[in-house]
Amino acid sequence: MSEMRLRNEKSNVVGRSILINSLAICLNLVAVFFIVKGFHTSTVDNASTYQYLGFGLLILSLVSMYFLKGIFLFSYVSRAIVGGLFIVSGLVKANDPWGFAFKLEEYFAPDGLAFDYPFFTAFEPYVLEISILVCVAEIVLGVAVVLGGKIKLTSWLLILLMLFFTWLTWYTFSCVDTREFLSSLDPALLTDAQVAQLGRQCVTDCGCFGDALRGSVGRSLTPLESFWKDLVLLYFGLIIFFNQWRIKLNSVMENYLMIPASILVVIFFCWVFGWIFPLFFAIIAFLGAIVFSNVKIGKMGKAWKMAIYVSVITLLFSVYTSSYLPVKDYRPYAIGNNIAEKMNDGIDEVSDFVLYYKNKETQAVDTFQVDQWEIYGNTELYEYVDRKTIVISAGKPNSISDFLARVDYRKLTEEELKIPFIDSVIKADYYAYYQEKMVLNYAGGADTIAVMDYDTLYYPDSMYTKGDVFVDLIDPADPFSINLTNYLQSAENIFIMTIRDIENINENSMDEMKALYQGTLDKGLPFYVLSPASDQQIDAFKQKFDFNPTFLQFDGTEVKILVRSNPGLILIDKGTVIDKWPSRSIPDFKDVYKRYIEPK
Repeated sequence: MSEMRLRNEKSNVVGRSILINSLAICLNLVAVFFIVKGFHTSTVDNASTYQYLGFGLLILSLVSMYFLKGIFLFSYVSRAIVGGLFIVSGLVKANDPWGFAFKLEEYFAPDGLAFDYPFFTAFEPYVLEISILVCVAEIVLGVAVVLGGKIKLTSWLLILLMLFFTWLTWYTFSCVDTREFLSSLDPALLTDAQVAQLGRQCVTDCGCFGDALRGSVGRSLTPLESFWKDLVLLYFGLIIFFNQWRIKLNSVMENYLMIPASILVVIFFCWVFGWIFPLFFAIIAFLGAIVFSNVKIGKMGKAWKMAIYVSVITLLFSVYTSSYLPVKDYRPYAIGNNIAEKMNDGIDEVSDFVLYYKNKETQAVDTFQVDQWEIYGNTELYEYVDRKTIVISAGKPNSISDFLARVDYRKLTEEELKIPFIDSVIKADYYAYYQEKMVLNYAGGADTIAVMDYDTLYYPDSMYTKGDVFVDLIDPADPFSINLTNYLQSAENIFIMTIRDIENINENSMDEMKALYQGTLDKGLPFYVLSPASDQQIDAFKQKFDFNPTFLQFDGTEVKILVRSNPGLILIDKGTVIDKWPSRSIPDFKDVYKRYIEPK
């Protein structure tokens, strides 16, 4: 009897034929790939072939699994894929919660998602909390899907989350697509509503994998790719959802199958992202959840104990990385990177045009290469229809594009003015901004003119009396702004403090920062502050903390990329990032000097 029951349970999982159902599942995965490939922008000529083939194989494989009762077996595969991907996706965001929070700020901004849905602005003050919550939710759902914990609740939450993300990535894609379309039209023909659409801030990177993709493979997913990624996950989520009534908390044998299967998915993304930590985290999450589920806590079920365990370890990791720095830094300013090299590591896109002309005799639309002018140039036979760009080799922008630091000449100290690089910049551009001026007194008052403009023909001595001669800006509204970007990339042992939000810094770090600044003064080492703050904010900040280093004007978005902490500290030597520190662990200057500078 027991042997018969085991055989029946096995058939319930594998269906009527494990071989055919396994082949159907593989065919289904290939079909999904073909469909996505068919709608990808890089596929032009064979797009329809991929689409028809993909949908055909998808229907064939699903029908086969339906009649051979293989859908339940397919749910196991879907659980491994979705679970593994959710764990990795949540972890790379938990590795950098501030990065995801900044992305949420873009969505919740008035000209972002809130442009059409104003209520989203209410979430803007809580972007970090929402960021951490999403990270925890993704990882908990990923583990629960794999282990089969509370699968009815899990599958509902999974579908709701995927529906929201699919809608969000569709909204992002449609925003970009609409803006590009409107930009191609004659501005005079646009309505007021369309002009307003052009002023929107479309989010071009959903932040699905944080900075991990850009930092590992060189680019993030495009809005359209993100949309298709979520569609595929939603599809696998629906397979799980429609089988929820048959999925129970894993048995020991099922754990032996499901955990390694999902670990394979994690390992794949470890290879993509160049980071082994997700593998160790996934193992700790799975094994710890199983062990903790057997701990007796009143009448609490195993699934809830698993969820609590995974939530706690994910929350602790997220709080740590948000309080200090990411464990794995995928940004271009990571320790060991050279800023100048990252500003010039882009690759130009290689593309070609495909021309579409209608044959006036057959009414068929033919495709031509640009160099086939002798054929499509026959206007008696062919009529122009359209032109499309084929990307032969995708380009890549420079990893760093907005590293630009400037300072008002009048704010430099006497010591800084003597620095050879700064002195050379001043000598090259000084007279483009400053000139000698003089005061001319007359009966009705006084005028100030350039010395070079003084001529007694126009200013006779009988009417004007020369006064003081002084040097001043040619145009007071156009101060002498010195570009120190190249200096920051070439100077030895330069300390850079970053402040992204001068009104809300970690004030507890200022005593340590001031002590380190004093150490740089004693040793004659350069120390600058990069911040987008206004002059008034900077003056108030200096007075409040009795802190007087030179502030350089810097892009607000770029300063967030440099160091996630507010404030943060970086040591750069000849453009290479030597080390960086968050506000909670500002080092003692003597330790930094002994470790990095004295050995030279």
